[in-house]
Amino acid sequence: MKNVKKMLLPAFVLLAGIGGAFATHTAKNADVAVQNGFRYDPMATAIQCIETDVQCSDTGSTVCTWTDAENVSHDLYREVNETVCGDELFEYIP
Repeated sequence: MKNVKKMLLPAFVLLAGIGGAFATHTAKNADVAVQNGFRYDPMATAIQCIETDVQCSDTGSTVCTWTDAENVSHDLYREVNETVCGDELFEYIP
């Protein structure tokens, strides 16, 4: 009986640690707001904040970008209105 207790305690601690790691990972992903990024186009006549199909996050360290047909990379932003793009967005990593 004593040997069983000695084996069960480490197994329980290991399982509790694994469960805690999964719970923390899920909680971190739940806080991320995912949204399509907007690029600023100063050459456009009316609507200068143009939506892209790139999903970005409001938190992170790497700026979210979109590459156009000429292979030019553009930083993506949050839309304020049709003519103004707001805060920079970051790469979304699911």
